[in-house]
Amino acid sequence: MKKLLILIALGLFISMGTYAQKNKRTSAYMYNKNKQYDKAMIAIDEAIVHPKTLNDPKTWMYRGMIYYNIANDTSATVNALAPNAAEISVESFKKSKELDVDNELGEGSALYLLNLTNIFYQRGADGFRSSDFQMAIKNFKQAFDIAQMDNKFDTVAAFNIGMSGVYSDQPEIAAEYLKKCVDVKFLDPRVYLFYSRAEKQLGDTVKAFEIIDMGREFFPNESSLQLEEAQLFLETGANDKLINSLKESIDADPTNPNLYRVLGQTYENTGDIENALLYYKKAVEIKPDFGDAIFNIGAIYVNRASVLYTEANNLPFEEMEKYKKVKGEADANLHEALPYLVKSLELNPNDEIVKGALKEAYANLKMNDELKELMDK
Repeated sequence: MKKLLILIALGLFISMGTYAQKNKRTSAYMYNKNKQYDKAMIAIDEAIVHPKTLNDPKTWMYRGMIYYNIANDTSATVNALAPNAAEISVESFKKSKELDVDNELGEGSALYLLNLTNIFYQRGADGFRSSDFQMAIKNFKQAFDIAQMDNKFDTVAAFNIGMSGVYSDQPEIAAEYLKKCVDVKFLDPRVYLFYSRAEKQLGDTVKAFEIIDMGREFFPNESSLQLEEAQLFLETGANDKLINSLKESIDADPTNPNLYRVLGQTYENTGDIENALLYYKKAVEIKPDFGDAIFNIGAIYVNRASVLYTEANNLPFEEMEKYKKVKGEADANLHEALPYLVKSLELNPNDEIVKGALKEAYANLKMNDELKELMDK
């Protein structure tokens, strides 16, 4: 009889111990309901480490709810209780789902996880806007991982991680997540653009070309991919391929001034100055305030004039007629340059290079009034 009483007493003791821990969980729930988040946090963190409640999905569900409310509260005092409350909330809901093998809790965490996703998206966007790309990557990864909990693929989060990786010179991360986008056929030309850049940052230009080619199969008339391919040709010195690529791009998008500007630059790099001028001027026809193209035209004429002035000054005194002829050609080139230099300075008033070129042109052409006016500015 005595043994039986002892067993009954021991069973009661064990039962009371279990009850005490469940009571902790219940207390945490009630504290949370009453917005006493400091007490709720202490109670639930005790419940998750006790053997009687640590494997109960409801314990982790409550913890996710409590930390979500801390993360979502607008009070700085509450936020200070757990600066990483949003991350803890996700971790808790994930643990709850893992333990809830019979799905007894149903979709109880779904709305919380959706709202947490929005929190991480906002933080990621804030980081991206402020050029804190590490912060952007961290938070977009959290959003991506939430989707993975339900075996879903958040293409936008993956793309944002990849883009942030390229901007922060973390090509391994960028390539990893942008490849995921390609694998699930996320058809956005920017995926291929940034994936190619990531591979280029990794030093694999062959792979970079392959990705651009893949993107152009899906988006044959996408100018950003065309320009990216042109940039790769430019960087690898494949000028013939670059010229052909740019001409194809111009055929597909004849009103894009940047294509003409890049083609002009390519011809200039190969020493074909006439074609360089031709395409720079076409760029300016389309976009009259296109500063880069305007400056390049002026610079070509200034450089021609400089070469001719040097040739003239090196002629012997007895070749005066030839001197006059060559100097006249130099002056003519400077006159050609003037309107482009003036326009370039108008677009960029603080550009000392343009200002210096214009002063030299006025001086060589003996345009003293214009030179004085420019000097006085």
